[in-house]
Formats: sequence, structure tokens, C-alpha cells
Amino acid sequence: MFYMILTLNTHFFHYQECESFQIKRCQRKMKIKAVMIDLSGTVHVGTNLLPGAKEAIVKLKSAKVPIKYVTNTSKESKTSLIRRLKSAGLHIDKDEVFTSLSAARNYIISQNIRPLLLLEKEALEDFEGIETESPNSVVVGLAPTQFHYEKMNEAFNLIKSGGSLVAINKSRYYKSEKGLSIGTGAFVSALEFSTDCKAYVVGKPEKNFFHLALKDFMNDLKPIEVLVAGDDIRDDVLGAQKAGLQGALIKTGKYQEGDEDRFGEPNYLFENLEEMADYVIDQFSDP
Repeated sequence: MFYMILTLNTHFFHYQECESFQIKRCQRKMKIKAVMIDLSGTVHVGTNLLPGAKEAIVKLKSAKVPIKYVTNTSKESKTSLIRRLKSAGLHIDKDEVFTSLSAARNYIISQNIRPLLLLEKEALEDFEGIETESPNSVVVGLAPTQFHYEKMNEAFNLIKSGGSLVAINKSRYYKSEKGLSIGTGAFVSALEFSTDCKAYVVGKPEKNFFHLALKDFMNDLKPIEVLVAGDDIRDDVLGAQKAGLQGALIKTGKYQEGDEDRFGEPNYLFENLEEMADYVIDQFSDP
């Protein structure tokens, strides 16, 4: 292992390389005090945990590194998601998870809107108590059973009549047990195109999503002190970096070879979640 320190405009940058992984980018050296971890494609795919994911979480928790799971998953409620992950063997608590559904609910309440919810029934639990009679807004999540002509046309007409369009996320695609699958973004874009309006996005990669998740930590943390790890270079990593956090691209899930060069430079690049955990713990324990 070797370390090289460069000085540029009075800021310090670092480059680290070892046998198992590389941090290929130059970035400001800032100690990581907490980690936000994407779930789908980073920790699990479907009902299966990815290799090294469980070990990574155990290591981080044993080292007392604060963790928050941040996910754009909108196909099922937080309770359902946690139940599925526990069944797969991951020890996870409800207060450790911040979802785009949570962000959407917060937004709906803050704006006092009555949504037409284009969601799967498994996700509706997270919107209990929300008024949906005489809707004045369309809220779109990943809802394969809802993306048919009649329902999309209902949403179209509501928006054309003056209703707002809210996207829980605009993910392009995600990794499922059957391979890559189309995400919510295609259907949101269809409504944007046909109604000549722009959706308000509440999930990743929006800056506000990361800052809301940051508030969930008990510690008084600055954005730059938190590392976001995920398999989506644009929504997870570059979104986090634009929001002032550090970003680590994990080469699992939807990751495609060359993503780190094709779309933008991540602060860190790791083969899997366990390598990320080893790096964080190594510098977390430094004085």
C-alpha cells in the first residue's frame, strides 16, 4: 500500500491504491464520519443479499460507524422492504432506513396536496392517512401494474386540468433477479412529454433527499463528512457529490463497466460493499 499527498491551491488531495481496490480519483481529503448505503443493487438484488454485503454491515456496526440506508425503492413499503431484507439474513432496523416514499409523504403533507397515487398496493401502507379524494396531483412510483393506458391517461388528464406531477424518483433502470429492468423515469418522462410539464422529483439524485436523510442521523454531521455508497453512478454517487456529500461507486447491481468514466467521476470506486467498509473503518479509527 502506498499514499501520495498532492498540494493544489492550498487544498489537500489524496490517491490511495492497494492490492484489493483502487481509489482512482483525486479528491479533497476529508474524514468519513458516517455512511449512507443504497439498498437495491448495493446490498441486495431481489430477495438475495450480494456477496460481502452482510459482512460489510457487521464490520461497520462493530466499528460504531453510523449507518443510514437510503433507497429509491418505491415498489413496496418500508415495512415490507425491511421484512424481506431480514428474511434474507440482514439485521436492519426501521429507523435506519430512509426511502423515497418517506420523502414523498413528507412532500405531500408539506404541500397539502391530494394525490392520485400511481403505486403498487404493497407501497400504499406508507401513505395511510393521506387524503386522496378529488385528487389535484399525480404521484408516480415504480408501479408495473399501474402503467397501462387507462391509468396513464387518467393521470394525463388530471395534470392537463391543472394538477401537479410528482415523481418519487426518475430512475432509468434497476437490477432485478431477472436482470436489468426499466425504472420509474420512463413513465414519468412520458407524462412530462404529453402534458408539457416538469415533474417535481423527491428521491435521489435530488439534493433535498440527501439532506433530509442527513437530518435522520443523531450526530451533528456536515454533508462532506458523510459517504454515500451505491451502484448507480448518476442517482447515488454524482447526486450525493452535487449535494456536498462524498460518493463511492460500488461495482455491483446495475453497475456497467466504464460508468465511472462515462457519466462523471466518483470520489471512490470499490469492487463491492465490503471493500468500502474496510476503507471507511481504517480511516474512521484514525485520530
